[in-house]
Amino acid sequence: MKKRKQFEELTIQDDFMFCKVLQNMDICKQVLELVLQEEIPKIASISSQATIANHPEFKNVRLDILAKDEKRNNFNVEMQMVNNDKIPKRMRLYQAIIDASIVDKGMPYANMPNTVIIFFCMFDPIGDGLPIYTFKNTCQENKNINLGDGTVKIIINVKAYEKVKNPEMRGLLKYICEGVATTSLTEAIEMNVAQIKKDTRLMEEYKSFYAT
Repeated sequence: MKKRKQFEELTIQDDFMFCKVLQNMDICKQVLELVLQEEIPKIASISSQATIANHPEFKNVRLDILAKDEKRNNFNVEMQMVNNDKIPKRMRLYQAIIDASIVDKGMPYANMPNTVIIFFCMFDPIGDGLPIYTFKNTCQENKNINLGDGTVKIIINVKAYEKVKNPEMRGLLKYICEGVATTSLTEAIEMNVAQIKKDTRLMEEYKSFYAT
């Protein structure tokens, strides 16, 4: 079994630190806008390491980050260090469970909020060498037709950061990969990491988190 890191050794790659940093609404919003390359409404809430209960006989999931904006759109953000699972199938399950948890009885389908699922991976789960893979449901007979179901799935191959043209996005992925802050966003993240490491309450939470 891999030895657990000391709290002081944690980086943005580590699940606990990643979740704490992304709980910062300003950082979370900036990261989402950078990944999506579009402005999003103000973040209304962020849940970290939240378990979404499913039917008692079915599999539950624990999400790293589930953010909601003022228009009720959902953003699930995950950090994946090890290639030990089928990321696309996990995304499918996460999508289904998030949808089931937010759709009230009698809600018109037209009122369902959009959902974006983002996986930062320290490997290439698709294997095509791209730094970013964005998936939307499109018509196979006419790729110009989008299904319009309000779902987007994005897989980010962090180690291919050098292929990213956008300097801000490249800087974010380089920071995640190598811990080198080169942009205003990554400098803000690095400052947040330093502040978290000084918080004795969070240190105890980290110890308790891995003791359970």
